[in-house]
Formats: sequence, C-alpha cells, structure tokens
Amino acid sequence: MGITDPYVYERVSRCSEVPIQSPPGFSKLAVAFPSAAGNGSPMGDVTGVCYLPKSPGRSPLVVLVHGVGDSSTVPCHGLARSLVRAGIASFVIYLPIHSRRLPAGMKERFYQLTIEEWFELYRVSVINIRQALDWAETRADIDSSRMGVAGISFGGYVTGIALGVDDRLKSGAMLLACGNLEKVGFTRSTRRIPRWDVSREFYRASQKSYLDYIDEVDKLGLEQVVPPKSSYSFDPYTFASKIRRKRVFLTNALWDEYFPREAAGEFLEACGCPPHLWLPSGHATAWLFYPLIAKNVLKLFKGSFFDKLSTS
Repeated sequence: MGITDPYVYERVSRCSEVPIQSPPGFSKLAVAFPSAAGNGSPMGDVTGVCYLPKSPGRSPLVVLVHGVGDSSTVPCHGLARSLVRAGIASFVIYLPIHSRRLPAGMKERFYQLTIEEWFELYRVSVINIRQALDWAETRADIDSSRMGVAGISFGGYVTGIALGVDDRLKSGAMLLACGNLEKVGFTRSTRRIPRWDVSREFYRASQKSYLDYIDEVDKLGLEQVVPPKSSYSFDPYTFASKIRRKRVFLTNALWDEYFPREAAGEFLEACGCPPHLWLPSGHATAWLFYPLIAKNVLKLFKGSFFDKLSTS
C-alpha cells in the first residue's frame, strides 16, 4: 500500500464451534475465535453464526457484516437464510461496534468518538472479516476459492475496504454505504454524528489532495503510491481501483442522511459503475425495500459463484 498496512495481522488457530438448533435444510454453528487486531485492542473475541447448506459438495461462502446498532444484524440473518437456501454458506459476523464487543467507555460516547477511534473500529472490523475467511479455509465443506462479502451501512463501508485488501474476496455487496470519508463527513445532513467542522476552503483543498492521490493510484497502482495522509487507508474510495475488478453490487438511498447522494454517485463511478440500486428513501427507511435488496444480493452471489462464465 506504500505505507505500513494497518490490516496486516497474524493468523490465529484457536476457535470454537458449537452447533445451533436449525430448521431442516441447513445447519448453523456458533463460531468464536480471538481477534487478531493486536495493538492491545479491548474489543473482545470475534463471534458469529455460520449458516451451512446440507447439500453435497463444498459450498461458497459470504461474510455478512452488520452496521451500527444491534438490530442491524436482523437483515444479515435474513440474507443468510436466503443465501443458504440457494446453496451458499453465510457467516454473520459480530463486529466491534456490536454491544457484546464495544468497550463500555466507547458505548457511553459512541456518537462523539474521535476520528482515531473510528479508524480503529474500521481496522479491527476489516481484520475480523479477514479472520472469518481464514476460518472458512479450515472447513472441508466450504470452497474457499469462492468467497464474498456483503455489508450494511458501517458494515458496507468496511466491506469496501475488505474487498480492496483481500484478494480471496471475489465479489461483494455494499449496501447503504460509499467511500470518500471527507466528503461524507462534510456533506452529511444527520445531526446524530458531528459533521467534519472545517472551512469550505480547507475542505476543497483537502479533497483536491485526496483525489490527486486517487488519480496517481489509478495510473501506478495502489502499492506504488505513498498516501499523503495515513487516513486514506481507512477509506473505501482509496480501493476503488481494486473494487472495480471484482463482481460487486451497490445500493444507496436518494435521501440518505449519513451517506449523501452526491458522494454515493461519485463512488459508484469510481468503482466502474457496477450494478446499482437507488432507493427512494432515507438511510433507515431503505429497509422498507428489503425484498428488493435481498433479491439483488442473491442475484449477485449466485451469478458470482455459479455462473460458468463468471469463474472462467
């Protein structure tokens, strides 16, 4: 990446797997393993639920990544059930922003976290997603040559980074998220998270520096360009040149308070204009369109994993 890679980690071999009661047609495992994030991270062990088809042979896998708020795991489990019925295993991972892992001090001031604390949440989340892939590689019933990731909101944001840093991920869905953190922070309308409080002149100069860096990355390759700021490593937009080489699907809301339309549109273009869905909604109300979102996510991964042309 041209700088010290914040997503480098040492694999861990210790894990636990406990069967969970499940309906006929698929099985479920509760999985846990130590986080490899390092840096004295207090964010606890990684836990998740894996949905496994009972079909013969090795199944592809999708890691499903939730957003802020424990309730955002609900659509992840819904997607997992749809995928497993289509013969695709799913790992619903619990990120460090989930209440079972987020340190008490961060819970108390969640919407006033420093930018450095957000970067640490991104870093740990991406490493934990990669660890889920490590775990999948140990399973005889999972085909680790066919793995993807889908994330919602915060989970969609770190999904974009994971797609950029891990070549094992062949496809991905970014739902209600986009890149260019500076633009998102400066233009979002929500009052829940403070906007990036800088002058318009400073913002424009900073954007020029970032987009000049992106142009160099497009010309020379990500690994050949040293970013002017370490923060660039925590932005999916930085990895757009890698994302557009993969099979992806994006969903955004026209009136999203967290990921504004203009930023989402520019990110879509940077990713090569892959299949995309604009929803006539805000951020939370986008889930009124869950059946449509799920249909497109299922289409993405069935095409990525089972179409002969997509794997040739």
